[in-house]
Amino acid sequence: MRRFTPKFGGGEQWVEGMGVLHVYVLPRSGMDEDLLALAHACRPVLMDHPIDPACPAQAGDPGTLHLTVEMIADTASAGISAAGRRDLIAALRKELATVAPFDTEVGPPIGNVAGAVLDVWPDEEFIALTERVRSAIRTTRGAAALQHNGGRPHMSLGYSYDSADSDTLNSTLRNTITPRRASLRVDAVHLLNVRYDIAPDTGGWRMTWESLAEIPLAG
Repeated sequence: MRRFTPKFGGGEQWVEGMGVLHVYVLPRSGMDEDLLALAHACRPVLMDHPIDPACPAQAGDPGTLHLTVEMIADTASAGISAAGRRDLIAALRKELATVAPFDTEVGPPIGNVAGAVLDVWPDEEFIALTERVRSAIRTTRGAAALQHNGGRPHMSLGYSYDSADSDTLNSTLRNTITPRRASLRVDAVHLLNVRYDIAPDTGGWRMTWESLAEIPLAG
């Protein structure tokens, strides 16, 4: 793995403290308990490597665990007015009003170039959800807002703040973490203002966010 550096838009490097609007699926305490247990079981392994875990120490706390649906990539959040945000929220509500909630699974935990992730499978319904979200963004922001390519659907367990041997990480995850998959209930998406700052304790990039709206599926 290498030190994670967040990217914005078509690949430009993130400026510290900049906010960018994202649509995420967020796991929830009381709903996705098996998933949270899986993520927290991985935490000690991640901390033996230069990875900043998304889950805090308190069991059951989802921290910044998230599944990215889409980034609004034409401008930073400061460039989107209050009216523009309202229009985006309204378009998301309209587009997702006919999308039924669904269940999928995440796992197994895998070390990658930027830290560690849980892949999402089955992914057909999530990909269909993504296309509806992209339609809402395209309607309100134009095609230029859709420049993000996050690869196959995944949930990040934590981002790396230095280089390390991913083989060692993957061997430990494979040999110590069971069960290796967990269910995820998807019945809403969240519009968030996501920012990254340099963490004083690790020197790596750490994410935080401000919640702007929760949009229920079939709502």
